[in-house]
Amino acid sequence: MNKRELVELWFVRLVLVAVAAFVFSVVGVLAEIAGVVTWLALFGAAGAAILLFLEAGIPSLKGRLARYSIGWIIASAVSLVIWVFAQKWWQTAFPSFKGARKAWDTFEPLALFGTALFLIVGLAIAAVGTLDKSSVRPGRIEHGFVSNLSAKVAAAPMAFTAIGVFVIATLWTVYHSFTNSRLLPKSEFVGLDQYERLWSVERWYISIKNLAVYGLLALVFSLVIGFVLAALMDQKIRFENTFRTIFLYPYALSFIVTGLVWQWILTPDFGIQHIVRSLGFENFVFNPLFDADIVIFGILLAGLWQGTGLIMVLMLAGLRGIDQEIWKASRVDGIPAWKTYIFVVIPMMRPVFITTLVILASGIIRVYDLVVAQTSGGPGLASEVPAKYVFDYMFGGQNLGQGFAGSTMMLLSVLIVLIPWAYLEFGERKRG
Repeated sequence: MNKRELVELWFVRLVLVAVAAFVFSVVGVLAEIAGVVTWLALFGAAGAAILLFLEAGIPSLKGRLARYSIGWIIASAVSLVIWVFAQKWWQTAFPSFKGARKAWDTFEPLALFGTALFLIVGLAIAAVGTLDKSSVRPGRIEHGFVSNLSAKVAAAPMAFTAIGVFVIATLWTVYHSFTNSRLLPKSEFVGLDQYERLWSVERWYISIKNLAVYGLLALVFSLVIGFVLAALMDQKIRFENTFRTIFLYPYALSFIVTGLVWQWILTPDFGIQHIVRSLGFENFVFNPLFDADIVIFGILLAGLWQGTGLIMVLMLAGLRGIDQEIWKASRVDGIPAWKTYIFVVIPMMRPVFITTLVILASGIIRVYDLVVAQTSGGPGLASEVPAKYVFDYMFGGQNLGQGFAGSTMMLLSVLIVLIPWAYLEFGERKRG
């Protein structure tokens, strides 16, 4: 990597750091530090652009990248206009703008940042275009800010939404789990106090135990039932589309609807117990939702009914990807079908099983709707789960710090699932 390539690389990195730090400062996560990092990164990017200028001499706006450079500079000018309109001296000079002061003030920090960022990028592209008059191989800056620009602009809203919702909100939650936040978030740092309190509450231990029981059984039964149904469907049976639709239909229902339906089915007064007793079996008892010892199994029934269809479809897609020659060879060799499934087909479907396990595990960790719809955590705390614990403390108990600590522990559980999956999927693929 020569000197110029190194300068371009650091320019792109500094721009990305500036954008990330600016987002942090706007959201309020370490706002003061993030604000300082934002402008330091922009100054660093400006320094890299100056180095490119020194190498290029006077940039030409007639090169192959001229229109892109002009576009970035125009965007900078628009941002500058918005920033000027947000200034009090402008609004004082033109009283007609005072009515829109709040709107302008909201965009003021974004407009100032955009002015600096767009101008620096536009000038850097002009310098690169001057240096690369005859080159067709895009460098770091051209690849990052010019190539496929329309696609990047179109994807920007979704990217910012994903970053804001999943990354920034997650970091904001983790940060405030170390604070003494009550009704409203605040930055009074208390260290691990919230976590110590969390793991000293019996209700949290009960929720963890219930989640472990529910999760283990849901994983096993969902995989077994889903695979068996998929294997049966793979036999080219008649009315396959109809059966597939019937099995998959429960997944189209929300967890609340599923929970209410199964609450009715399992209620002794008019559910399964009532129907069986009306047939003459007066001593029949089946009321899992009212028995603290087995209530989690009643919730499990509803979860399996809704989610098994999706697992069946995933497994069926994997089975349809198996080469039919394998089945022909096994039949010629006289190998039983069950041995073919266990020793040949299932190992070949390893990626499908891994993906299915991740989907199941992530859904199990955040199970909430089924519990609320069926039992509301009862009888007593017998069906309590971590997601309900977090929700109750954040909104019912007005203790955001404790709720954030619980949600952070749930995040840790998700990471324990995702990291091995990512390693298996991408680590081995990279080595291969």
